[in-house]
Amino acid sequence: KNADDLALLKVYMDGRKRPFTVDITDGRDRSSEQNRLAFKWYGEIADQTGEDREDVRARCKLEIGVPIMRKASEKFRATYDRLIRPLDYEDKLALIRDTDMPVTRLMNVTDMSRYMDEVFRRHAEFGIVLTVPPDRFAYDPERRAA
Repeated sequence: KNADDLALLKVYMDGRKRPFTVDITDGRDRSSEQNRLAFKWYGEIADQTGEDREDVRARCKLEIGVPIMRKASEKFRATYDRLIRPLDYEDKLALIRDTDMPVTRLMNVTDMSRYMDEVFRRHAEFGIVLTVPPDRFAYDPERRAA
């Protein structure tokens, strides 16, 4: 994220046994806040619909996450289209649910934000109420007084 992080990376790489391979990706990794909120939402959706939480998670990953990743990654799109796209919907859901197929795990912060926005929007349309965390950057006079 900054010059200090870059210096630490250089120290780490200098200490590694050679040869090794490095992959560099633009953007940030997903945040733990996004992960916690996604899992909280899967539970809230399950509680309000009667679905199993893992079924909700698989459905969201398939219907919302896969299209985002197909657009974001040529490698993901090619592999998904070759191996998974030909399956019927129920088999795709089972594959994602039963193998914990990586979809959201592959997302960066921007992709995960897009995913979370769409999960929220889609479920709000059906009257499902999901937790909205406080905006930590919004003006809050009570927090300022503390």
